[in-house]
Amino acid sequence: WPFAGYGIAVALYLGTTYGRWSWFSYHPFSLFVSYVALSSAAAIIKKRGGVVSTKTHGTVMAVATALAGFGWYVIYSNKNRLGKPHLTTWHSWWGVAALVAYAVLFVVGLAALHPDFGVMPHDGVVRSAHKWAGRAATAAGWTACVVAFNGLDKDPMHRLAFAAPLVLGALFVLL
Repeated sequence: WPFAGYGIAVALYLGTTYGRWSWFSYHPFSLFVSYVALSSAAAIIKKRGGVVSTKTHGTVMAVATALAGFGWYVIYSNKNRLGKPHLTTWHSWWGVAALVAYAVLFVVGLAALHPDFGVMPHDGVVRSAHKWAGRAATAAGWTACVVAFNGLDKDPMHRLAFAAPLVLGALFVLL
């Protein structure tokens, strides 16, 4: 849970980067909570094993996916309002890749792997593919967050303070 706390704390910081909370603030807040705090918690919960952990993992990832969709909606509507083009940076492409992967993984996880009604809950190949694709999706989301932060803050110490917990967290979440 300390990693989830880090995710929420950074999300609040990012939401107020420009001095005040605005419609745009919901974009970094919701995506950092989704891609870092919730996805990390869900991955660690799943590693416990068992049916309850599997169901909890799925529920937390469903919330993370919905929150990521909201974050995408915020930036899409904000750019439309300002007349700016979409998908013009590496940050945006990494973020969209993570969002699409989360959505696909949600559908596959629900339809194929849910312990109560999934059609292939014990298929080792599907489970392994879902696990590794989820790790790749989370890494893509983290990459989007790092690229965005590096664009906002040029101070090397701030960058280190931002990235170090992700590197440490990767040992528990992505491996």
